Amino acid sequence: MIKVIPLLFLILSCSSLKNTPDTDFSILYAKEFGGSEKSGFLLIENNESYIKFIESLKLDESEYANFLKVDFKKNNVIVLFQGQKMSGGYAINIESVQNDNKTIIVKKKETGPQKGELATTAITTPYCIALIPKGNKTIIE
Repeated sequence: MIKVIPLLFLILSCSSLKNTPDTDFSILYAKEFGGSEKSGFLLIENNESYIKFIESLKLDESEYANFLKVDFKKNNVIVLFQGQKMSGGYAINIESVQNDNKTIIVKKKETGPQKGELATTAITTPYCIALIPKGNKTIIE
């Protein structure tokens, strides 16, 4: 029995050396039209900037319910832009968010129409708005 305890301790200590844990995030809004012509991201860290950004979207009143009040002491808002696309069927989203010692790592997921799939003929600018944890630094992958 005494020989099992050190082995158990070793197993438990190795399991605590896992990669950075996934962190909760929530998608507030995603759309094919209305984003930036260039790909990139915007990190919003305060309420004033958040309100100014929401007003710039020129949404219908019914869509404002998607933008709940954000506690900027605990969270930031990130906006991912896929850039201008020459057809429909494109989207940008968040695959995962990790917190690595107060560095927030956002892994994005970009999709497009599959080969041979029909897509609308329209210029689109997909974007995604998400709530992420506050950190000292934010990295987009």
